Amino acid sequence: MNEKQVTLATVLIIIGLLGVGVIQTLWLQSAVKSSEYEFERKVYESLEEISYGVEELEYRPYINYLLRQYRSLRSDGILDDTAAVALDDLDISTLTQEEFDAAVVDQMVEVQQLMMKEMISLRPITEALDTAALAALIRNVLLTKGLKTTCHFGITEFADNNFVFVSPGADLLGLFKTGYSIKLFPKSIIDANKSLKLYFPDQQQFLLKSFAWPVLSSIAFFLMILAAFGLSYRVIFQQKKLSEMKTDFINNMTHELKTPIATISLASEMLRDSGISAIEASRLKYAGIIYEENKRLANHVEQVLQLARLEKGELQLNKADADIHEIIRGVIHQFDLICRDYDGQISTVLQASPSIVQVDEMHVSNAIKNLVDNAFKYNDKKPEIEIRTSNATKGVMIYVKDNGIGLSRENQQRIFEKFYRVQGGNIHDTKGFGLGLNYVKSIVEAHGGTITVDSKLKEGTSFALSLPYKS
Repeated sequence: MNEKQVTLATVLIIIGLLGVGVIQTLWLQSAVKSSEYEFERKVYESLEEISYGVEELEYRPYINYLLRQYRSLRSDGILDDTAAVALDDLDISTLTQEEFDAAVVDQMVEVQQLMMKEMISLRPITEALDTAALAALIRNVLLTKGLKTTCHFGITEFADNNFVFVSPGADLLGLFKTGYSIKLFPKSIIDANKSLKLYFPDQQQFLLKSFAWPVLSSIAFFLMILAAFGLSYRVIFQQKKLSEMKTDFINNMTHELKTPIATISLASEMLRDSGISAIEASRLKYAGIIYEENKRLANHVEQVLQLARLEKGELQLNKADADIHEIIRGVIHQFDLICRDYDGQISTVLQASPSIVQVDEMHVSNAIKNLVDNAFKYNDKKPEIEIRTSNATKGVMIYVKDNGIGLSRENQQRIFEKFYRVQGGNIHDTKGFGLGLNYVKSIVEAHGGTITVDSKLKEGTSFALSLPYKS
């Protein structure tokens, strides 16, 4: 994937995320407004029902009173039979004040006068209306509407802030500010100035609960999409880096293989020259070059093969008890000539006791050899390498420290990645495939151990390996 494709994919992902986020936000806002509207609609419907119910509570005593008066008038013969029959046919229990008055208007003047006298008497609201019955009415109506939340109510007279009654424990300020209000007796001339107000202190919590699941599920799905986009972007970026590293690996491998091949080819041409091959010293010299370069080629091929085996899980470790100190001494012996060439030195502080671990000697030896080799390659002065051992709780610690060029923080985080090489200037300045430290880490972990690095630029690098006594 080239740079333009990665940029395009990134832009599309960002636009997609922003689009989904905006749509989700608008949807949530719409859901909140819809929930609030539905709540208000149910409250106003409840207020209408409560108002009708209050009229029933208020006028039922009058109707009962008139019914008693009617029966008394009829028994006294004041009402004629026609009116009596007309009133008998009516369902008195369903009459409103107006309906009853219309039915008896011609013959019940005295009853109306008694009713008006009763209505205009200055009674407090607690006497004019059963507040306990009102509270039960409000509670029942709200429950039927699905408004299962705390409700405070109050009754005002003449002015919105003139409360003549409030429910026990009511929030007076909340009742004063509430917009849920209705006339209690809209059909009454005398009591038309009384209003009922409702206040819901837990309205926001009730609304939140009502759309909690849609909101939470919407957020959860958005986070899933965000995670999927993030994962996709990470995979794309990793694939891009891997592609670049593989390209560098192929280029570097080609370079590394061409050099010994060219050297072998040149040495072979020299040996074919009868004049040169006739001289014993020259023949041995060029034969030695071919031999060494062939070993170098074989080592390169073996590194690639080992990597392939590690990736496929086909690497077989032949573990056996071995003295880690003897393995270290064997590695140091192999660097005798290199030390002289670099004018460097390798010192040891082998303090582990016991020093016997259960390892594959060949692979552990190669792992330590890689670390020592890097200590020589990544050094801009006389190499000074120290190898120390000590005991840990479950195994042996091996420290390989050098005085080389050191590593930046970024490089320290990536040096164990496959194909990654610390580069400076020309890509071929430092030999290798970028497989060494990845191989070291894989071998150490295959033995059940760990490896860490500590480094400072210009001050050197220290690797710490742990190998268990028994894997």
